[in-house]
Amino acid sequence: MLKRCKPLSEVKIAGLLCLLIVVCGTVSFSSLQSETDAESPLAEAEKLILSEKYYEAILALEPLLMNKEKSKAQEEALWLAHQLGEKVAEKIREVSFGIGDPQTKQETSAEKIRTLNKVGAGFSNSPFDTAYYYYDEAFLQQLIQRYPESPKRAVAEYYLIFDGLSFPRQQNLSQTLSVLHAYIEKYEKTGRAEVYKAYLDIAHIHHGLWAVMTFDNPGTEMASWLEDDTKSAETHKAEAEKYYLKYHLNPHGLPEPEDKGYERLKNGEEFGWDYIIYGC
Repeated sequence: MLKRCKPLSEVKIAGLLCLLIVVCGTVSFSSLQSETDAESPLAEAEKLILSEKYYEAILALEPLLMNKEKSKAQEEALWLAHQLGEKVAEKIREVSFGIGDPQTKQETSAEKIRTLNKVGAGFSNSPFDTAYYYYDEAFLQQLIQRYPESPKRAVAEYYLIFDGLSFPRQQNLSQTLSVLHAYIEKYEKTGRAEVYKAYLDIAHIHHGLWAVMTFDNPGTEMASWLEDDTKSAETHKAEAEKYYLKYHLNPHGLPEPEDKGYERLKNGEEFGWDYIIYGC
């Protein structure tokens, strides 16, 4: 025969409720504490940014950048570290080419670069000057690898076309143009600013190719880049004009290039080939 369970006394019920409240409160506090701990590197980095301590700001983000667990805070940290990357490169270049002993400055810069690369920054030497460092968008690469649905993906994809350089890295310029056109095809309907930047990149490349085919100054180093190019100089010029115009009409207030490439092209000036070599 089944025994009837005795009802819990009011005292026991009150005790259980207290225990439940304590347990829940502890879990809730732990979760809140965890979130606070995750956000503190971001807060610390932002304080350092106010003092223009960009190098130190990236290091402050290290706990998030090196964490194997995904989180919203880590996604934000990768984006912030990316924004700081070029700022750090600028600061290091200012030191490298400023007043003081060149050897000491280069050693200091190299040590900073090694430290930053340990947290995934991906700084590299310029192919033209070993004392000149540039940020190769490594934090962006990590961002879209770890968070493929990130709203920053379209921005990342554009900047990764050039891997941190301001000019085509691929010696096969037709390949670079194909990547840029693919990006435009994917995002053109969004009307985002990076699409207009891609227009300008295409204009610069065609401008440079027109100049190479029109003038002798660039020299023989460009010859191998033109072997597979079946377009005429005038075709490249027309393409450059077309994409300069597309960029000029951008609704984002993007500034006209300092190189005044469009004006120089209209005037038939010898200009543009240096972009596809040096990015300027």
